Amino acid sequence: MDQIKQTLSDLMTITNKIQIFLKTAPKENLRICKKGRNYQFYAEKNRKRTYIAKKNIQEAHKIAQRDYFKKLLPLLLQNTKTIKQFIAQYNPKQLEQCFLSLPQARKQLVKPVFIDDQSFLNQWKSRTFEPKKDQPDGSLRTFKNESVRSKSEVIIANLLYTKKVPYYYEYPLELKNGLTVYPDFLCLNKRTRREIYWEHCGLMDDPEYTSHLTRKLAEYSKKGIFPGQNLILTFETAATPLDTKHVERLIEVFLE
Repeated sequence: MDQIKQTLSDLMTITNKIQIFLKTAPKENLRICKKGRNYQFYAEKNRKRTYIAKKNIQEAHKIAQRDYFKKLLPLLLQNTKTIKQFIAQYNPKQLEQCFLSLPQARKQLVKPVFIDDQSFLNQWKSRTFEPKKDQPDGSLRTFKNESVRSKSEVIIANLLYTKKVPYYYEYPLELKNGLTVYPDFLCLNKRTRREIYWEHCGLMDDPEYTSHLTRKLAEYSKKGIFPGQNLILTFETAATPLDTKHVERLIEVFLE
């Protein structure tokens, strides 16, 4: 729904710009004649044609743009109207209520197609998985009392927890090449129900580490996991430790 509303906003912005342009657009008609491989442009008004020289070609651009906008404007208005009607009539709560209204005994027998946000969240948080064999030593713990591998991971995990972002630590991911990797965090945007991976790259001073990271990101892309879309990357070197404010901004942009 957010994407639909954004589309509506974009169409309305474009419509407004076009309407402003048309108020001051040229009144002449554009006539085009082909001469050899080139075209000649004329402005026509009251059956009188005036040749548009190359130095005044912007005049032809404005007339052609006006004609295009006049053709486009009614389509924009119609699409805007259609989206507004859809938003007014679309009611996903009705779809969710179909399951919620069932007796508890029947709910246990039914796999719903549409579920409410809380039920979805409960299902997401109830996953079980086989953890990575090489477990952290337990010296670094998060607010959820999880054992993690670095102080930076403690920072990220604690900020996710504080901001009520559901996450799993080192949730297994099978790549296209058959290997299973364990991204640092698998997070859920509760508003969009979208899963987003988070990798903290904490040894960027190490050439072998960065080489491995490059190969890993290439495998991620084959799985449809891309930085800036459904993968958050944070970086750290000995000279540039993890910036907590940067982590907060990433959470705000991608996960809230």
